[in-house]
Amino acid sequence: MVVKVLGSSSRGNCYVLDNGSEAMIIECGVKFLEVKKALGFQLKRVTCCLVTHRHSDHSRSLRDIVSWGIKSLALEDVWNELGIYPGRNVIAIKPGQGYKFGNFKVLPFQALHDVPCVGYLIEHPEMGRMMFLTDSYTCEYTFPGLNHVFIECNYSDPDLLRAINEGRTMAAQRARLMTSHMELGTCKEVLRKNDLSKVSNIVLLHLSNENSDAQRFVAEIQGLTGKCVYVARPGLTIDMTNIC
Repeated sequence: MVVKVLGSSSRGNCYVLDNGSEAMIIECGVKFLEVKKALGFQLKRVTCCLVTHRHSDHSRSLRDIVSWGIKSLALEDVWNELGIYPGRNVIAIKPGQGYKFGNFKVLPFQALHDVPCVGYLIEHPEMGRMMFLTDSYTCEYTFPGLNHVFIECNYSDPDLLRAINEGRTMAAQRARLMTSHMELGTCKEVLRKNDLSKVSNIVLLHLSNENSDAQRFVAEIQGLTGKCVYVARPGLTIDMTNIC
């Protein structure tokens, strides 16, 4: 099982879990052609698509995915925004309710963004248990038995203040970020609260171009956890079968 990163920023977010025989799309905020290319145009292998919230950098290609008959999971708010009614392949999820597609097990949980949003616990025999959380300013839960953590680390307050002082970021942006995206210190706090003893990979999601420092973020999270830490960028592929 590998994960392929197609995008992880405000320009578009998309990740593909794939073991060669079955696949899962997580977020679809990039062009559908890019998704098809990542799957070798073998869409029949896709068991489902998961979307966290309605913003287009996470849901841009959802109509196309549904039109191909791929089972797609999202909050009712997302389907209302797109004007799509729940049906056989359009599933309005409820946080705390489990779902199964092929060998993938999925449990959505409540995230905290500026629109209704969820994170996902995803399990598969070939990779164990993965937490996926983006576009959430904190996490109210802890999860046992994690093997992989995909977590937003959008900005640090010192980097944000520096960008504001240098005129690269609008001052009003700080108030929004504090209630919509995860700061480095909060990311560390979430990681501290969870048992990471079986975690193989930590992947930092959705870093801001102006308000973050990828190299420093990786070094600090590695220092805190002692784990392999990656920044999600287009083209990154990670082997998920390495389970501690």
